[in-house]
Amino acid sequence: MNGNNPSRLSAIAMRKLAEINNSAAALLFADYCQSKGLQVEAELTPQGPAILHCDQASYEQATELLREFINQPDHPRYQTAAWQRSQPVAQSGSQGAMHIPWAKLVHSPVTSIMLVFCLLVYVWQQVNFQSAVTTLQLTEPQQLWRWFTPALLHFSVTHLVFNLLWWLLLGAAVERRFGSVYLLNFMVVTAVMSNAAQYFLVGTNFGGLSGVVYALFGFCWLNQKRYPQPRPLISDALAVFMVVWLILGFADVLWVSMANWAHLAGLLSGLIMALLVKPLPAAANQ
Repeated sequence: MNGNNPSRLSAIAMRKLAEINNSAAALLFADYCQSKGLQVEAELTPQGPAILHCDQASYEQATELLREFINQPDHPRYQTAAWQRSQPVAQSGSQGAMHIPWAKLVHSPVTSIMLVFCLLVYVWQQVNFQSAVTTLQLTEPQQLWRWFTPALLHFSVTHLVFNLLWWLLLGAAVERRFGSVYLLNFMVVTAVMSNAAQYFLVGTNFGGLSGVVYALFGFCWLNQKRYPQPRPLISDALAVFMVVWLILGFADVLWVSMANWAHLAGLLSGLIMALLVKPLPAAANQ
């Protein structure tokens, strides 16, 4: 989500679409339109409403989408588009291509390294599953590193992809705003807390990054509530969905087996950490 300067807007012959008093809502709508391939930009002004611009070819469809947005601004589809464009995306011409900015992960080293570790461990599991699980699961609690390493294990492609997509979107956002050292500490603490809860309450047969993911979710949601940002990551509708998903896991009505206590402990850890931190002034609006 990013505001644009007047020179860029005029360079591609943009037409004024609407004015919105809420800057965050304007940015959210612009990202959603761009995810649909429409050339819509949000211009943030120091005082007064945000201004939405679009090119002539997009005007009619963007107008219709704006009506839908005004009627249902909290729908998860808008926040999903924002995640997929969680950093400014390099563009050429007038196309508003939507993609995860892989090249910019070089500026998020902790996010990138953890991603690589999880992928390498998954390859190891395919080559020698028993060796990987025996080495990384929390079966020998006196070996302190095992309190963290279950977070590296994933037991299906779906499990791996789901967790890593959340990690990329939320982990990278936290690293940009708070720094690599903070994310590293956050990851270790919440992984240990979520793994410990699952170990003591259920046993050793578990793995996955989802405890950390739930911690990131809780942290980002509460932090943006305490310190409103122009680019919120978690909508209230999505927050409700994630909590309902957690409850359904405990009710054991889902088609997958989940480490429910790890999820709950991760969520609570993230909420507590959000109460203990303020965003860095220079990074709060990144």
